[in-house]
Amino acid sequence: MGQASEKAALKRVTLEMSLKPFTSMEPAAIDEVCEEAIRQWLPLIGLADRCSMLLWVSDGSEILTWNGNFDSEFEWGRYIGFANEDKFSHIKSENDAAVAKLYRDDPCRVTYGDLRYIVAAFKRIAGLKFGIRMEVGATFDAGPEFAYSDFKYKDHPEINKPELGGKFVALRADYTVVCVWSKLHADKAAYATYPDGIPEGTPFGQFLGRQCASYLPALGFDYIWFSNGFGFSSFPWTYLGANFDGTSLPLADYEELSGKLLSFWEAFKQECPGFRTEVRGTNFGTGMDLTKDFVPLKQLYEAGYIELPPPNSPWGALNFDFGLEVASYMSRIAVLPGDTYPYRFYANDPWFWQNPWRDLYDREPHDIYCPLSVGRMNADGKLESPGIVEILTIDTEKGKLIDTCAQEVIPHLRRAIEDFPDEPGILTWLYPFAEYHAAVADSEARSKTIFFEEWFVRNAVNEGLPLNTVLSTDSFRKMSEDTRRKLHRTVLFTPTSWIDEANAGLLADYVRGGGKVLFYGPALDPDLQRLLNIRQEEGLEGEMEVSVSAALAQDPIFDESPSPSIIDHDPLIGGGGIGEVLADASDRYMQVCSTAQREGQERVMALTRRLPDWNGGQAGWVRGSLPFLRGSVTDLPVRQPQRYLDVSVQARYVLAQFGYSLLQTKQAAASKSALLFIARRDNGYFFTGCRQDTSVSLQMRFPQGVPILIGQTTKVGDGPSAYSLDRTFHDECRLFVRQSGGSLVSCREHSPMPTPNRSSTRLITVAGLREASLTIYPPLDALREARVEVKCGDVYLELPDYTSSDCIRIDNLTGALEISW
Repeated sequence: MGQASEKAALKRVTLEMSLKPFTSMEPAAIDEVCEEAIRQWLPLIGLADRCSMLLWVSDGSEILTWNGNFDSEFEWGRYIGFANEDKFSHIKSENDAAVAKLYRDDPCRVTYGDLRYIVAAFKRIAGLKFGIRMEVGATFDAGPEFAYSDFKYKDHPEINKPELGGKFVALRADYTVVCVWSKLHADKAAYATYPDGIPEGTPFGQFLGRQCASYLPALGFDYIWFSNGFGFSSFPWTYLGANFDGTSLPLADYEELSGKLLSFWEAFKQECPGFRTEVRGTNFGTGMDLTKDFVPLKQLYEAGYIELPPPNSPWGALNFDFGLEVASYMSRIAVLPGDTYPYRFYANDPWFWQNPWRDLYDREPHDIYCPLSVGRMNADGKLESPGIVEILTIDTEKGKLIDTCAQEVIPHLRRAIEDFPDEPGILTWLYPFAEYHAAVADSEARSKTIFFEEWFVRNAVNEGLPLNTVLSTDSFRKMSEDTRRKLHRTVLFTPTSWIDEANAGLLADYVRGGGKVLFYGPALDPDLQRLLNIRQEEGLEGEMEVSVSAALAQDPIFDESPSPSIIDHDPLIGGGGIGEVLADASDRYMQVCSTAQREGQERVMALTRRLPDWNGGQAGWVRGSLPFLRGSVTDLPVRQPQRYLDVSVQARYVLAQFGYSLLQTKQAAASKSALLFIARRDNGYFFTGCRQDTSVSLQMRFPQGVPILIGQTTKVGDGPSAYSLDRTFHDECRLFVRQSGGSLVSCREHSPMPTPNRSSTRLITVAGLREASLTIYPPLDALREARVEVKCGDVYLELPDYTSSDCIRIDNLTGALEISW
């Protein structure tokens, strides 16, 4: 590990584990389990400077009831199924199969002394046996499902009753979690930090902080992890909250709701200042949490209450909503509270019946490659990748440490880490992290537009929008002019609600200087309207017929039934009514891509504009709408019937106007779109994604031509070329081809061979060219050192000077080539 740390790809690897693998509290048996747990994951740990073990002991009640006595036993997570079953409406009786049952006939009785030994054993064995520096983290979960808790549900049920304005606030009467701003009633129990009992009205944050300040060092823990939305929301499992109940928005007062949340953190940190607090966060993004619960993530970052942003949510394994996972992940890392951020992979589950790697992912690594194609850009224009990889969890619900899980997962993690992006992808989310927080603080009503914008992006990613680079608006402003010019190779994708006079001017100057921006949302700012050639008329709502311009290609559908063309626009969650019309219909530098009509009135839904004096710059815009039904108390928004169109797909279609045609051939209009992310690494392109419906195939064309993926064959002609990729794909591309005559073009990697001038490190062949223009993207060091050679038959082609370029272009090629560097 000492040598590895000098070139470590990661700062830390975190393994998560319950106590179930410990079937005996004898020291030798504990040591054996600790050693095996570390051994299985050594190839991953070896990529990092250090590692940690996050222990899922119970549900955190062991911290609440800690009395300072190491001989005391505590309730721990020794069940499979839902504990505290009376808190769940889907469980109808105590005989329900979902009710928690012991994971084995003879689970151990565990004392605080036993737990202290386990914590110390992990650290000792990691150091002595493997030469690893290991931390151990404790966990706290706000919910009822992990373990039975008398403290939460019998002795102090008052902590599960969130109040705002003196009123009880809950969306599900049967399912509540610990409310962070609650106050405890008095009791006479003895606690480590309250030996005479809890005084009446003690803030929960003060009590938990004081208990943690005693418990963590006494047991040997190094930090605390808050799980499942604790510290963020009283409604962690639904997209609704105190500010949005599904029918009305806004409902809450920003100062009151955000102030209550911050009061918990202030109290907790005041009592427990010496230990790092890491967080799981909610299942939702920054803007979504602002909308539903006024979660002031910016203040939590700035106050130093948390040093790492929440990782990607593991919820995608359960609901397959990977657009929500990736978009939410990006929104949280647009700004960092520290110097890095985590990625988390849901491999196993120690509480319930699923172990995602085998049961839900079907051993497909899409939830590895897709989130790890994400990169955040800083103000220097550099891409930053996650420095921490977390594995939830390394044991199963039966306490098994299955070594084949590690053996199968680690190679995918290693490859994804090796392929971390180092340049922005073709699309970069310019994210208004600071502006979103300022907007809701200024006016609760502005949360309606933020709700629309963030859920629109989630929908668009689920429809195949290749969004995997994020840049905060703060960092964009801080960029030098030279750095900003480098962004011309990517299309900025940004919402309209943060655009005011100053920001509109900033982006207009960027576009006029050669930059490309695709806006989404209602175009209300006058300067933005002038840039787009738009003005506002009366906003339309309800059902509208959407028409798409012939210039905008749509996904080919084999099914003869007509595709949906009607939207049912709800202004409450759709950014208001749709009121955009053209300011000057005669503008010949503009392309209207789609419109919506209702009762003879027409509104623009998407357009692009490119003036000659913009130096190659271009502005595009999609209005958007959400196909959500109002009124249901559910985990995720309920989609309108399939007869209604989800216009978020138009964001992907409009990219064709910027040179990126990314179509998906489907058997039916209802076929689920493939996820697609396009990352850059070492001057190459990596096409990553997941075809959840494997009958869907991709058709792609870039400004440079058709991407020719290594190991693939496609027919190349005038239009986009079709690819039928794996269910999970992560394919490298170094070549692009333009040709008018159709032919099958294939690309393969071969073993490198010596050339007359040097020994190559890679050899790639391309065959089937027909009077083609070929663009090659070798690694930049190979370009700078003039190490690229192209062989046609027995002849090495004489190449132009390419040492100051990022690619090589060769025209009029027919047949096969060997490309080496």
